[in-house]
Amino acid sequence: MKRFLLVSDIHATNEDPSSSSASSYVSSYSASASARLDPISELEVVIREDKLNPDYILCPGDITNRSNPQAFTYAWERLNKLAISCGAKLIATIGNHDLDSRYKENRFDPRGYVMSTKPQIPVVERERFLEFWAENFTVISEPDCNIVVVNTAAYHGGGKEVAAEIEHGRISELTLLAIGEAIKRAPKADTNVLLCHHHPIKGDQGDVEFVGQTRGGEKLIETLEKARSSWILIHGHKHVPDIFYGHGGANAPIIVGCASFSAQINADSQNKNPNQFHFLVTDPVGARSQGLTTAGSLLSWTWQPGVGWSKASRGAVGLPHFAGFGFRGSVRTLVDRVDEMLKAGGTTYATWPDAVGAVGALERLTPVDFEAFESALADSGLRILSNRDGSPAQIGRSI
Repeated sequence: MKRFLLVSDIHATNEDPSSSSASSYVSSYSASASARLDPISELEVVIREDKLNPDYILCPGDITNRSNPQAFTYAWERLNKLAISCGAKLIATIGNHDLDSRYKENRFDPRGYVMSTKPQIPVVERERFLEFWAENFTVISEPDCNIVVVNTAAYHGGGKEVAAEIEHGRISELTLLAIGEAIKRAPKADTNVLLCHHHPIKGDQGDVEFVGQTRGGEKLIETLEKARSSWILIHGHKHVPDIFYGHGGANAPIIVGCASFSAQINADSQNKNPNQFHFLVTDPVGARSQGLTTAGSLLSWTWQPGVGWSKASRGAVGLPHFAGFGFRGSVRTLVDRVDEMLKAGGTTYATWPDAVGAVGALERLTPVDFEAFESALADSGLRILSNRDGSPAQIGRSI
């Protein structure tokens, strides 16, 4: 079991975060620090009170906004202090906003400032640092865990069509081949994660246009699907939280799209999703016992200015507080098993924890599959009663 705290698309600024022009609630602007809630400080409270104990903190990029060097340094230092305080290893990739690809602060080196930061990105180990910047990816092998970090913004600021290249991510053919070979050589591990910034394929919530998507993303998904182990791909960029399965067979990767951690509403006005952070837990032992290729859970918290972080509600925009993954079969079989459980117990309902204890796959459903499960329940005269936050409380027969 591995635990990952996901903090994406901070878009840190050096402006007053209460200003209508500020890009983020995370700011190096010190004058208002005592007069506002700070998302990173409040995150520390959640980690402590909910005893999250992450093994890793993963940041899929866009640490700053429009390559602001002062804000980047501030946010990166805060992330490192957060990792130290909770005993986690910090691993990050870079986003399009982290590179000076429009040459605001320099004339020829869009990567220079990010590469010069201390501690280094993506990790402090110099060999991994050099590999990431020279080959556009690196493999970090930890005990029973492999983490591949990919730079999908590697070609920003270059090429024959500089302006167009800025609008999307790219993984070259040579890099894709190298990633495939590196995955084959990586130590066998129960947990395998690939971290990048741009989304590799369209998610269930979709894109209106192709803008932003990673060129080479489809082939990356195919590479992970053909690997001998199961993989989880984590990305940012869209600010649309989502969890779904990539295309392919039973070994297709789980894809986790992260919400923005702290982008101001005025700077992200067309996105109706809230700011969230996520806590991913893998459960390889549970996966094997249930005959699944991979399994786990994704917990989410939602930010409210002036209030702080609270557990996300089911039915609201964004991810619910609890989402599972791993079950890829027919939800009709789960309905039948619930029905059999109720008949065997001679009752019309069961508490949700008791139902999960009897039918473990109920906690392995992605939000989309959970909705399909609820529809299938209704067809069989069954329903779920929810708590006030939208989480399941009971499951039983409709009266």
